[in-house]
Amino acid sequence: MSLKLQSCSHTRNTRAGLSKLSFRSLSSHAAPNRFHQQPSKSPTVRAFPTSALSYHWDTLPPTPAQLSHAARFFKLQPPTFLWSAEKFKTMDFGNSPEVCFLGRSNAGKSSLLNALLCKNIAHTSSKPGRTRLMNAFAVGGAEDNGKNRLVVLDMPGYGKGGRAEWGTQIMKYLEKRKELKGTFLLVDAEHGVKKSDQQLLAMIKDIGVPYQVILSKADKIVFPGSRTPSSQALETRLTELRRTMESVKEAVQPNSEDDGGAVGEVVACSSEKWIEGKRMGIDEVRFAMLRAAGLEYRPSIPLARPVEIVPHEEIFGHG
Repeated sequence: MSLKLQSCSHTRNTRAGLSKLSFRSLSSHAAPNRFHQQPSKSPTVRAFPTSALSYHWDTLPPTPAQLSHAARFFKLQPPTFLWSAEKFKTMDFGNSPEVCFLGRSNAGKSSLLNALLCKNIAHTSSKPGRTRLMNAFAVGGAEDNGKNRLVVLDMPGYGKGGRAEWGTQIMKYLEKRKELKGTFLLVDAEHGVKKSDQQLLAMIKDIGVPYQVILSKADKIVFPGSRTPSSQALETRLTELRRTMESVKEAVQPNSEDDGGAVGEVVACSSEKWIEGKRMGIDEVRFAMLRAAGLEYRPSIPLARPVEIVPHEEIFGHG
């Protein structure tokens, strides 16, 4: 079996045969931007059922308090560029939990990262395969409190123009990085899970790293035009999105008894579309990242007051 990816490729023997991956990386040097503010000319969609943007079969949806906490965490301070590495052995050591993003070169990974991190911090090279580096960014906490901050790794995207040695380093990271808490695989909502995505999923399952699928560009399905859809049209498009998420579930976890390390949910999002003053599904993805790292908000559950147990004899006597 042969799989071609961009800016990084990996050759590995699996049960399906020989898989070849190549990836494309992002540059980390860009000017900041106000990604947390909705453009004044951007139309806002109101009364939208945001719950339709996620499909949970083995998890619970985040609460409004958890989503608010996730948004605050990512906006607490600007993200910090930490390092770039061409090889796994040259990566800096750290004590913060890490998550990484993988995806096809045209899945919208850099745009999503910019939206998540509230800064124009990642952009693609105009020439496929030109950038070979894996880039790390810190968000949330202070540098001297590494356990309360999250490190996000921008991994090269797979597509054409890749080289085998780059993919080898990606797989070494997935296999050996102790700080890695979760992998997020970006899938284009318009195209669903492709053969190359399935091959990468098989490798991730083989490694045993926890992972979750994120559907990018969901606005292309729900809002394909510039006009606000009617209620009937919106319902039809949300049904189509649901079918796409269900097909992802079948690809990720066909056997309900064996999750293979997958988080039991799919989240759809868009780095471009705004709904009720927020980017479509972005806070839900942020929550998923924090949950993978163990940094999510966990509401305290009040314990019931102790109840005095009165013996039967005192109530009814010895009679």
